[in-house]
Amino acid sequence: MNLETSDVPLMSQTRGNGAELIDSVELAARWRVPESWIRNHTRARTPQDERIPCVRLGRYVRFEWGSPRLSAWLAQKRH
Repeated sequence: MNLETSDVPLMSQTRGNGAELIDSVELAARWRVPESWIRNHTRARTPQDERIPCVRLGRYVRFEWGSPRLSAWLAQKRH
């Protein structure tokens, strides 16, 4: 079975705006934190200013790697 077709790109490919959609496992690996920490910081009970910017696709959560929103959130946490 071929999972990639010409009209449906894989989620991890770079989009037109330069952002790449990745899941919590990939974000955790790139930031070198536990996946549970990533998931905890996307939940509704987490204060709004602490939530990692994400895209919700039903029950699935994806992150726009390289997006201004994600970069700004990380930069704010570094201070």
